[in-house]
Amino acid sequence: MARPETIPAETQAAGLRIKAFGIAPDASSQGYLKQRVGGKLGKFAAQIRSLEIHMKRLGRAGDDPLVSCALSVTLDGGGRLAVERSALGAREAFDHAMGVAERLVRQTLQRLRHR
Repeated sequence: MARPETIPAETQAAGLRIKAFGIAPDASSQGYLKQRVGGKLGKFAAQIRSLEIHMKRLGRAGDDPLVSCALSVTLDGGGRLAVERSALGAREAFDHAMGVAERLVRQTLQRLRHR
């Protein structure tokens, strides 16, 4: 299987520094990425140092592409969370991984506050 082309894209959403790889650089994809990241993690922007998003095509399931989305969130203080989810289609994989990342960030920050 050939390696998918990696297209780096740096952007800002809700004050978060984002590095995205494997995401098409068209305006629609970038706008969707900013909107979803801002909506899910924007409320935690003051506690998040960076977010990396890695998308890669794993193959095909019938006519649909099987896509993996890996998110790495670095929190202030050095903590790091990693999430990887796969789905049929890039948006579905991204949305699923963002939902899990939002819950992990919230839970981790709550634990850190109670120490």
